[in-house]
Amino acid sequence: MKFLKPTKTIELEPFGEILISRNRRSLSFRISIKPDGKVRLTIPWMASFSSGENFLKQQIQWITDTKARLSQRPKAIRLIQEGDQFTTPNYKYHVCSSAVNAPRIRYAKDKGIVFFEFPIAEKIESAEMQQKLTELIENVLRFDAKKYLPGRIEELAKEYGYTYNKVTIKNNISNWGSCSTRQNINLNLQLMRLNTRLIDYVIVHELVHTVIKNHGPQFKATMQNYFPDIKELDAILKKTGTGIGSITKM
Repeated sequence: MKFLKPTKTIELEPFGEILISRNRRSLSFRISIKPDGKVRLTIPWMASFSSGENFLKQQIQWITDTKARLSQRPKAIRLIQEGDQFTTPNYKYHVCSSAVNAPRIRYAKDKGIVFFEFPIAEKIESAEMQQKLTELIENVLRFDAKKYLPGRIEELAKEYGYTYNKVTIKNNISNWGSCSTRQNINLNLQLMRLNTRLIDYVIVHELVHTVIKNHGPQFKATMQNYFPDIKELDAILKKTGTGIGSITKM
């Protein structure tokens, strides 16, 4: 039985490298254009790479027009992309395609990596796939956050001399954290996507609010004392959204 290679990369002007992938579930040729502008072709498993290349040559005008049209669109938030990676204090997260029937979580305990796998034959750009992967990531982030954040806020409160009532962890949309008048602190589970210094910065920010309830000069001076690079940290937090769509590679 002849062995068939699953993928082949070709050069096609004016698009540069194009990845051709065989797929056992595909019944036809399918062109996709990634957010970075790269072109990818999926072909049926028994189809030849040469037939795929010929198909691409016939579709040069369509690809050119589609790429031009996409480039004119406002930059939409890409919730999740294949290859997204980020690291939390507990785990490494990696989004990848795999030979699975539905999106799933796979944990490589020996490497401390959590894989979020989606079917190779499915479009990760689809609303349904984005929703499913978002839910999977948020579920793991919630577990991850509850494992790390309560202990970390306790450590920082002791280090800086603050007290608080209780801490809750939620999937906030508009903020990284908050502090109530009863000294209850709410932390966003999305904090786990940030590096440890930014996590500490947000936690200390809320701890200071247990004493200083506003963002006036006294508050700013106190935070400046703890974090001399407060402006840089604020700029990063402002740039980094609180949703999964803002996953950053670290």
